[in-house]
Amino acid sequence: MAEVPGQEVNAEQGVFQGLTIVDVSGSVATSYAAKLFADYGALVINLEPAHGFATRKLSPLLANGDSAMHAYLNTNKHSVVATQSCLMDEPTMGQADLVIYDPESLSPAGGLSGAETNTCAISWYGLSGPYNGMRGSDATIQALSGLMRGIGQPEGPPMIPPGFQAQIIGGLSAFNGALGHLLAQRMGNRCAPFQLDASILEANMCFTDLAAINAYLGNPLPPRMGINRFPPTYPLGIWPCKDGWLGVTNLTPGQWKAFCKLLELEHFADIELFQSSISRLESADILEPEILAALSNHSAEDLFYRGQAMRIPLARVPTMEELFEVDQYRSRQAFSQVQAAGESFAAPSTPFRLFATPPHFGGPVAELGAHNRIWNSGHE
Repeated sequence: MAEVPGQEVNAEQGVFQGLTIVDVSGSVATSYAAKLFADYGALVINLEPAHGFATRKLSPLLANGDSAMHAYLNTNKHSVVATQSCLMDEPTMGQADLVIYDPESLSPAGGLSGAETNTCAISWYGLSGPYNGMRGSDATIQALSGLMRGIGQPEGPPMIPPGFQAQIIGGLSAFNGALGHLLAQRMGNRCAPFQLDASILEANMCFTDLAAINAYLGNPLPPRMGINRFPPTYPLGIWPCKDGWLGVTNLTPGQWKAFCKLLELEHFADIELFQSSISRLESADILEPEILAALSNHSAEDLFYRGQAMRIPLARVPTMEELFEVDQYRSRQAFSQVQAAGESFAAPSTPFRLFATPPHFGGPVAELGAHNRIWNSGHE
């Protein structure tokens, strides 16, 4: 690790300069955990099988056929193709301060048994427990954590969120844990190498802490009430306007009255029943058609600025076409350029910022085996 207490770190080098991370599995979760190290200057090596990590085939694909998702997860990393039957015989492993892996991808014979370095396992359900050994997916994590249950229309099944959000959260949680252990070692805790066990399911339970308490107490589950209906707050959601989309949150009676004035719905403002958020939710079938009709008469941008002056919690929600032109996103460098085999595209920058030692913003993506020659002959 680059920074020793009492020493200054060159911002251009990155706070993790001198730290070497090896990812031997290349799942979305392990890749994201390793990405956060790479964003801040660690040397991250993808030790890939001959056909490459599975992320190299994930959609969406660029015009050149490369995976945009793989590119986003793997900027500024090395790629080395494994040649040894046992991972521990690979030259890269001898340089690792931390090895990140998914247990599902390792064979017992060629795995990490006997590893004398720090390791971090990132799996769907952890290395022990009632679900250990079961196959997982982002959808099953969304279901088991209870998040999926509240999404969708009351009739029929819930909607399954797309994408890799569950794995991203698992990778972030693993990064936090591993970084804490590495920092402790750097500060003088000379213990044996650690073996961290990170569960994607357990990481995602942070979003449903109240649900776990309610289940323990035997409280009834809240019903699924439909799109843009999230107990106990109403109105709460993202709605279409004459042009654009507006995010709305109303909690207090004062916010509700101001919102009614903004939309020229004053006839609802002082009705006693609607002073309570939960009562408004129970009356959503009455309120929502009028709210939607009123929103359709205004632009989202106009409502946002007027509502801001009235201290109403509103958010201007950009469309995908507008996303890269939002002024605050541009100012904060929320997106940066990723270069992959001659193509360049905008992807989210690292969301966690240090200012004295800033992160990389975007960067190149190594082709499969691009750094074989370096690592087959030893360290750079």
